[in-house]
Amino acid sequence: ALGSGRSTFITGIALPDSLLGAFILMLIAGFTVNVITLLSLSLAVGLLIDDAIVVRENIFRHLEMGEKPKDAALKGTNEVMLAVVATTLVIIAVFAPVSFLTGIVGRFFKSFGLTVCFVMVISLLDALTMAPMLSAYLAGKQERKEKKNWLLEKSAKFEHKLSSFYERLLGYVLRHTRMVLLVSLGIFLVTFSTIIWIPKSFKQASDNGEFMVFLTADPGTSLDQSEKYAREVDNIIRKNGLIDLTVISIGAGTEDTNSISIYVKMIDKSKRSVTTTKLKDILRKATSQYAFLKPVFSDTVGNFGSKQPFLLYVRGDDLDELKKISDQLMAKLKDHPSLKDVTTSYQGGKPEFQVIFDKRKAERLGVSNNMAGMELRTFVEGQTPTKFKISDNSYDVRVRLQQDQRDLRKIFSTSYVPNINNRLIPLSSVSQGIETEGPMEIDRLNRARYVVISADIAPKGPGMAKAIEDIKTLFKKDIKMPPDYDYKFEGQAKTFGELVSSMLFAAAIGMVFVYLILASLYESFIIPLTIILVVPLALCGAFSALFITGMSLDLFSMIGCIMLMGVATKNSILLVDYTHKLIDEGVERKEAIIRAGKIRLRPILMTSFALLAGMVPIAFGLSELSSFRQAMGVAVMGGIISSTLLSLIVVPAAFTYIDDFRLWVSSKARKTFVG
Repeated sequence: ALGSGRSTFITGIALPDSLLGAFILMLIAGFTVNVITLLSLSLAVGLLIDDAIVVRENIFRHLEMGEKPKDAALKGTNEVMLAVVATTLVIIAVFAPVSFLTGIVGRFFKSFGLTVCFVMVISLLDALTMAPMLSAYLAGKQERKEKKNWLLEKSAKFEHKLSSFYERLLGYVLRHTRMVLLVSLGIFLVTFSTIIWIPKSFKQASDNGEFMVFLTADPGTSLDQSEKYAREVDNIIRKNGLIDLTVISIGAGTEDTNSISIYVKMIDKSKRSVTTTKLKDILRKATSQYAFLKPVFSDTVGNFGSKQPFLLYVRGDDLDELKKISDQLMAKLKDHPSLKDVTTSYQGGKPEFQVIFDKRKAERLGVSNNMAGMELRTFVEGQTPTKFKISDNSYDVRVRLQQDQRDLRKIFSTSYVPNINNRLIPLSSVSQGIETEGPMEIDRLNRARYVVISADIAPKGPGMAKAIEDIKTLFKKDIKMPPDYDYKFEGQAKTFGELVSSMLFAAAIGMVFVYLILASLYESFIIPLTIILVVPLALCGAFSALFITGMSLDLFSMIGCIMLMGVATKNSILLVDYTHKLIDEGVERKEAIIRAGKIRLRPILMTSFALLAGMVPIAFGLSELSSFRQAMGVAVMGGIISSTLLSLIVVPAAFTYIDDFRLWVSSKARKTFVG
């Protein structure tokens, strides 16, 4: 934009300087290079060059006016110093509260917020030292006399036309300020209302090319039968050409032979056009004939140790009552648009063969329940009465019945147990065998039994927030729980609630800090109102972008919205700061607004384009690992576009009213306190 390779070099040197300086501060703070800190650095790439752009552009403007390089460097830097300091402190004020969030969200983003602060501090130092110094000694008197090519000439003509058009537009805006503000308010209300239809979840489903399939057969299913089911489902999955490999596991380290898991890895993302989420939907339909196995297709990464991200715990003392409540919930939630693969942790009884002793008969024949139980346990599990030693190694010798003799159902009538005199007594003479069912497992939380309703989040549904809201309504209206029974959300459902409250708190604290910083820099409590006015304009652009692209308002897009609160004020600061400088020099207010807008148009567009360029790799999610943060890039790009376009119009229109209010307050204060 400045038409010089020197300017590009002087401005671009801020990138390595700021990043290397940030690494030093990260080392001092004890941070590591990880996904979170790298994400903060990728965000900061678009921010850290802004200060250098503003300083260099203003120095360049003074060079265009014919000043000597050293004089241009001094005057240009001093002219924008307050604005550059204000914009940097505003960014720091927005990101610093993110570092002090509590809960799991706080653990994630402590290093995130502070890393951005480190980068911005170094970029400010670079903009106020390196950029002026290099401009003074590298610019040269002939910088504007360098030979231009046709592209630069076309760019210069376009810049002149754009500046003239904006000057005429500002004249129209200042003649129709009320209409402009009303139209802007209407745009804000319409675009902001899109938040109602944006899915809201803890995080967006990632296209990482791998997932798990969990199957649960009926209790008591044999290992051979479970393996048969697993093979059949695995064959269906493998028939899909997008599958690279699968791994079957039965029991998963436990003795539950009815529990099956299949790890699925897709081919490389560059060789497929189908996302992980879409493939899971395809395989759900392909395996619908195995619905009796209750298949769950789950992205286990980031689900806090559970198979699925959405967890609802229902607690109470009576397992039958819990089953009744879970059945009601399953009936209501199985077709909920926000949820997929809704399952319950309650399982039917596992077949058991129980030996019930007759106390009187056992006492009469001298049979102890404990001794009889140990004998039956020896039949099935065995005992290790001795060890077999070879050289320096010893091995347990386990004594038990042959494998085909361990079924108590078959050997009950022919089994004997010892009495206190070591005489063998027929087992059937002191007990009876009953075939019944027993619980697969008994889950307890805080000494109370519980049942878990778990589910995956539907990718195109209204999001986790809708499911949480509907479940709360269900318990208020349709499902009545007995006293001492309660429910609670866990997993991502719980963390989502923490996320919303934490982000609202961080946003509120950030706005307070931004206002106080601007008020202290400009020595006014009213001037900052003009600057902060642009924040809602940025948020409505972010929400509109998320709505258009169908992405969710999640952890990363919320971070993007927090970032916009600081980024959007940069343009306002440049406009308002220079307007007040011109007014203080005696320029009439309307003329000052037009002149400030015309002069500051170029740095505003340059910083906005730099920010957009920094967000492009994030918004497009070029790799499998980066796809989960696409919503952040989309939200920030939408907010930058809306805040840039609208701030160039709304801030000048609102400036006259807010400045009139400032003058009125000042006159009242002088009359009151000065007399």
